[in-house]
Amino acid sequence: MTEYRHLQPMYQQCADMGIEERIAWIRADRWLETADARAALARLEDLLSYPPRDRMPCLLLYGDTGMGKTKIIRKFLRDHQPTFDRGTGVTTMPVVAMQMPAEPVERDVYGELLNAMSAPGPGGDATFRLKTTCRTLMRKMGVRMLIIDEIHAMLTGTYRQQRIFLNVIRFLANDLKVLLICAGTDLARQALLTDPQLAERFEAFHLKRWSGPVANFCA
Repeated sequence: MTEYRHLQPMYQQCADMGIEERIAWIRADRWLETADARAALARLEDLLSYPPRDRMPCLLLYGDTGMGKTKIIRKFLRDHQPTFDRGTGVTTMPVVAMQMPAEPVERDVYGELLNAMSAPGPGGDATFRLKTTCRTLMRKMGVRMLIIDEIHAMLTGTYRQQRIFLNVIRFLANDLKVLLICAGTDLARQALLTDPQLAERFEAFHLKRWSGPVANFCA
């Protein structure tokens, strides 16, 4: 093996891989831990430790496109993966992350939520039945935190659709006593501010454009 003293020790072995392997390694996703990303993950960890209570805290993670919101969510999910108990046949999923549907239609919201829990509902089910299935599964799987990415997409709907969607997420948070995390662009903050009850419950975490050295780089 050739010595590559100009490379960090943990990456020296990668330089000896074949051409195709090196290209694939270079093109793969990387976790770049900026100060804001580290602070956001720490805040999520802190929130996850909250016990169930009548008024659960909520967090809005927002920033310009490309600031790492989705990457932070995926990193948090990797750190809190579902577990399966072979004895009981039950899957425990403390954190569920779904993407906001293209339109804030109540039925589509429950459909995305079921997909996020790897339990897609039948296409012919009524909205009420989908809602009941979501609540039952979330309780059974011990969901403690619900993350909704691309929350600003709710603005594509009509005013009525937006109100219904906001009522849906408020209902889930209150009924199941789960932490509610929303992520999106600055439009997400504007979207949530349209509901006074949600606006006062959401703590806003702004991901700023970063500059300077990266705190941590992981393959």
